[in-house]
Amino acid sequence: MRSPLLRRTIPVTAAALMAAFLLPSSQAGAAGAAGSGGGHPLRARITGAALPGTSTTPAAAPAAPSGLPSKQDQIKVLTAVLAKMKKNYAQLSGYNPGPADIFGYNIGPLWRQGIDGAGTTIAVMAGWHYLDIYRQVAGFDKVFGLPNPQIQTIYPAGPLPAKCPRGMLRLQSYGSCNAWKNELTLDVIAAHLIAPYAKIIISATPADTEITGDPAENVAMPEIMKGVEFVASHHLADVMSISDDSGETTYPAGPAQITSQNAAELTAAAAGVPVLVATGDCGVVQNLAVANGQCQHTSPTPDTAAWDDSGWITAVGGSVPNLSPTTGMRLGPDPVWHAGGTLAEGAGYSSVFPRPAYQNGVAAVTRSPMRSVPDLTMDAQSGTSEAAPLLAGVMALATQLNKDDVGPINPALYQALGPQGAQAGLADVVNGNNSVTTPNGKTVIVRGFSGAKGFDVASGWGTINAAKFVPSLAAATAASHDEQAVRAQALAELTGLQHSIRLSATHIGPRGSSYLLAPSFLPGHPVNFAIDGHTVATLTANSLGDVTYMIDPSLLKLSPGQHNVSLTGMLLTETATFTSS
Repeated sequence: MRSPLLRRTIPVTAAALMAAFLLPSSQAGAAGAAGSGGGHPLRARITGAALPGTSTTPAAAPAAPSGLPSKQDQIKVLTAVLAKMKKNYAQLSGYNPGPADIFGYNIGPLWRQGIDGAGTTIAVMAGWHYLDIYRQVAGFDKVFGLPNPQIQTIYPAGPLPAKCPRGMLRLQSYGSCNAWKNELTLDVIAAHLIAPYAKIIISATPADTEITGDPAENVAMPEIMKGVEFVASHHLADVMSISDDSGETTYPAGPAQITSQNAAELTAAAAGVPVLVATGDCGVVQNLAVANGQCQHTSPTPDTAAWDDSGWITAVGGSVPNLSPTTGMRLGPDPVWHAGGTLAEGAGYSSVFPRPAYQNGVAAVTRSPMRSVPDLTMDAQSGTSEAAPLLAGVMALATQLNKDDVGPINPALYQALGPQGAQAGLADVVNGNNSVTTPNGKTVIVRGFSGAKGFDVASGWGTINAAKFVPSLAAATAASHDEQAVRAQALAELTGLQHSIRLSATHIGPRGSSYLLAPSFLPGHPVNFAIDGHTVATLTANSLGDVTYMIDPSLLKLSPGQHNVSLTGMLLTETATFTSS
């Protein structure tokens, strides 16, 4: 889902090994050529509305703030923002993200307590960068009087190429490098609006760093998951947001290509960092990777977005704040976002991931053995690319209050908060659906799911009242000892993946050999095979994600004794040992 907003990052202190990946934007000028604009305002991908305070005219990045003001001054600034939004609501209500999100999700009481994201970091995962992101965010901030955030761009897959990869260029308006400037602007502004004093990291990881991938790998590049792994393992952020809606059916290698992301998601879960993924904008069907625009080429039957379907991800669907456009007063429950025709929030059942244990309590509602998405919804008037980073901002507020990371949040959401409903800050979404209809909405083409009282497939637990949800989530996390049991489970599953090499013989006698089989790598991608730290061969994972090799100690001239095997792919390193005599 390539939407239109921007982001920013902060200076990050980390180990020396990160130096190769952290590049200041001034060193990446050539890489921005494919994303330069023509001097017209950026426009929202879904609504077509001009983004507030934005322009495609290049400008120098303003200096990032060197530090935070006092809490008293932060409260003073944000109290003035709230007053301006309230006084001028009728004039400002067209901004999206904007005042409807602040008042619709009851953010004000948190800001007045100094809960504003200070001391936290939000990571936005992207397939390219946008050199003008700093000025775009500054323009947005000027409209409302918000503080400029600290923003830093990192490159976990290495420096960007001088030109946009050919595979991404073929995607044209949907997934090209040029399209990422709109997505980044939306993602950064949405997260920043909710948590204005949080730091923001943009993880820029383009496709085809290893091979020329298929269209799915150029829209939802596995390099983004490499960024997830990098950010989590070095604890650079407290929450991550991803905007992608590539349907499960668009992956040519099928489930193996989708589940090869698991190592990155487990790394984040084990580190306690929530990963939020948008559920898509094409209703109960999903965008296919070969589309040149959002929802212009979709699956013919119900489908869900591959990256939000894992049980370790919090899937964020779309609803619409139901407020008066003139006063900002609530008119009723928020409905499911449906902009007409195909444009609606993604919701439904995965065909790859089984129902996670925490969803067993709602099995009577889902009536499926498979994972149901979404878990929560947020404002999606600019697509669910807006919803996921809005919730990321909320997670930053909860992290600040908790004084520690709060993820993974799904077990707490389903087992503690969900059953409490409004008392825990959950706001029911009882109206609307995500069916695919004719443009006039009168004829249903593919029937989807409808909002209903309590948990439902269309909206999960609904949306939030942040003033109650943030402290409830922090309290639930503290009560479960920072989700230690859940994080331990993620670590155990990750460790299992890292030790999943199978050898036909773990002791190889004279003139003997051992057959090696290792699963779970990215299909078609290279895997480095090494023994005792020395590269033996570069293997290629087959369509199932497996690599194989016949280990013959005599041919490899191995001395008798124990030897360490390692197989390293983009997202996973697997190890094993054997002895030879």
